[in-house]
Amino acid sequence: MTPYLIGITGGSGSGKSTLADALKLRLGDEQCTLLEEDHYYKARTDQAEGAETWSLEEVEANVNFDATTSKDMALMTSNIAALKRGETIRQPIYDFATHDRVAGESVTVRPTPVIIVEGIHVLSEPELADLFDLKIYVDTPDDLRLSRRILRDVIPKSEGGRGRSVDRVISQYLKFVRASHHRFTEPAKFICDLVIADEGLPAYGNACPSKAAIDRMVAPVMAQIPKAVIKSIHRD
Repeated sequence: MTPYLIGITGGSGSGKSTLADALKLRLGDEQCTLLEEDHYYKARTDQAEGAETWSLEEVEANVNFDATTSKDMALMTSNIAALKRGETIRQPIYDFATHDRVAGESVTVRPTPVIIVEGIHVLSEPELADLFDLKIYVDTPDDLRLSRRILRDVIPKSEGGRGRSVDRVISQYLKFVRASHHRFTEPAKFICDLVIADEGLPAYGNACPSKAAIDRMVAPVMAQIPKAVIKSIHRD
């Protein structure tokens, strides 16, 4: 059976990763692969001239990571198309701590009955969006997303955060994130098969939403997956 592809998008801090992780847990590691769009960020040398010498603060101030141009969309589209054909791919590795791709390293990703891809640009370009059998948008108010982004990014790295200052997070949001969300991410809501309204679940650091809250997010997605796909998973 051809892999069934699920694309999950939504703004930064919307809860899309929480939904994707919960779906993978529900479907099982052997039957479901989760591909994170973030690993397709370009290397620093491809983001801007001289970017390889910039400090982390300079990178955040000069590179719009919320624009599609910050990612290798062609490679991501090619890789996802290959997985849909049943082929194994080599996924690049991106390091948020250095804002750079890990040179010479990659991860082998093999196709499974269900493949989930999550990220802010998963459905931003028609050629990529057309590959998905089920398109999902996690709809979350801007103020909640910003609050989560601040809490996530200022938490120390040792506790699951990114160790940034509040000023850095807000500056980046106002300069790049907000406008890019409305330009590149939010329009995808209108082509999706399913729009899930976020409940305000915690999605940062070590905070965890309740099982009941996750079940409410996952239930409508499971209902959309064709019975033939679910049967093939259980049979295997």
